[in-house]
Amino acid sequence: MSGFIFNSNQIPMMLVPRAVADRFLSAATGSQLKVLLCLIRFEDLALTPEDIAKHCGIETDEVYAAVDFWQKNGLICRRGATLMLSGAALSQPQTLPRYNSDSILELKENDSSFAFLLEETERLLGKSLNHNDASVLYAMYDNLGFSSELALQLINFCKRSGKTNFRYIEKIAVDWYERGIDSFEKAEHLINLLEKRARTETAVAAYFGIEGRSLSKKEKEYIESWSSVMGMSLPMIKEAYERCIDSKGKLSFAYINGILSDWLKKGWKKPGDIVNDKKPAVSKSYNSGDIEKELYKRLAGGK
Repeated sequence: MSGFIFNSNQIPMMLVPRAVADRFLSAATGSQLKVLLCLIRFEDLALTPEDIAKHCGIETDEVYAAVDFWQKNGLICRRGATLMLSGAALSQPQTLPRYNSDSILELKENDSSFAFLLEETERLLGKSLNHNDASVLYAMYDNLGFSSELALQLINFCKRSGKTNFRYIEKIAVDWYERGIDSFEKAEHLINLLEKRARTETAVAAYFGIEGRSLSKKEKEYIESWSSVMGMSLPMIKEAYERCIDSKGKLSFAYINGILSDWLKKGWKKPGDIVNDKKPAVSKSYNSGDIEKELYKRLAGGK
């Protein structure tokens, strides 16, 4: 049988440190790898060891052992009540190489496709490109192997997002490359998902009365979990919000998450399913800061 070539087409994605593949695939057990992936996937969400064990299909004792393994091997560390990836596990973000003016001019004169890319980029952005801007385009075209069509699609996406600084364009180009976005069709699929996510975040923020600020990373994680992981519709999220306000008198993402988690366990997917449910049943792991502190104490092996 011939070898394998993996091309990731699954979006959205999450980042796993390369050290896991480079150093731990043979050293770590399946349970240890499962627990690490679970912690990364549900970043900033409070989960009990029992929650993690159920999600991973393992025993609770294996969760404690896995957290201890990753701490002892320096991949995760503790900051107060929070577990996080250690500095040694984090790689520096990739940047694109820079090219001198002569190289850029030579490619422009000898490659009509690149010349078209430069011209169309200036037209899209409504400005002349400086040397650094042209260098980023050169790297996207030459180093990352983006076609002119794909590069222009990326730039148009950045423009629609209101971010036309070439540092941002470079960041998105590297992200697309690492995701395996190498065609117009893959890029279109990614853009549709990102824009759908943005629309959901905007709708939820508006209904929650969040004005004058952007959603925090944790709040965005909650919304992504509700819509993509749990599969909850906007009407269900709104209903959970109303019950949160009725019960607590204020907005609490963690409390809403507990309500939706409970409804998910009951198989409720539309407001009609919960019409007779008068009391929100909320998992203790999501509605109390004291419980969250106890979670991390237990993960550390405490009593």
